[in-house]
Amino acid sequence: MRHKDQKDTLFGPPAVTRRQSSWLKWFFVVTGFVALLIAIFLLSNRVAETTVVGFPNFQDSEFALLDQNGETRHPSDFAGKPIALFFGFTYCPDICPTTLMTLTATQDQLAAEGKAVDNLQILFVTVDPERDTPEKMQAYLSLFDAGLTGLTGSRTDIDSALRHFGVYAEKTGDGDEYLYDHSAAVYLYRQDGSFKGTIVHDEPFEYTVEKIKSIL
Repeated sequence: MRHKDQKDTLFGPPAVTRRQSSWLKWFFVVTGFVALLIAIFLLSNRVAETTVVGFPNFQDSEFALLDQNGETRHPSDFAGKPIALFFGFTYCPDICPTTLMTLTATQDQLAAEGKAVDNLQILFVTVDPERDTPEKMQAYLSLFDAGLTGLTGSRTDIDSALRHFGVYAEKTGDGDEYLYDHSAAVYLYRQDGSFKGTIVHDEPFEYTVEKIKSIL
């Protein structure tokens, strides 16, 4: 005969409810997804940083190019501030405007977070100096909501800059409707002019924000 105070050992602790089970399942899914995003970003940033070898510091370049106002600019003019350097051309149908819009949107995002983005220098160097005169560059860059600096010059000066920074650019097509295949990465430099890494084309916006933040 069982004593009154004897507990029934046939039953264990209460089973987890369906609602609790569903919540735990979603918790682990979301946690795993966030962890995956962090891992991808860290890997992407690591890959970008490993490309430092072979890339010159910005101040090691010796270019003399014209900005959109017709003034001659040298590397020393951009010393002491972080730089996002991009090569393209004003007749570019997609990659160039998309990249410039992403960079300006990144500035807006970081400004909203209270970051000091005023020091960031976004430089747009043309690979098509025959068509991209200072006047053309000024009209093109005025379409974007940020203080961008456009750089152009003679064919010889532009080719010298392309070689120095290791940028690929090849003319495609004939006549006045030609285009350029060119490197689509953004090159990032710290305030001291040292190379930090790159932002690749179509990289997730969140990664772009973090990479720009890392050089401010």
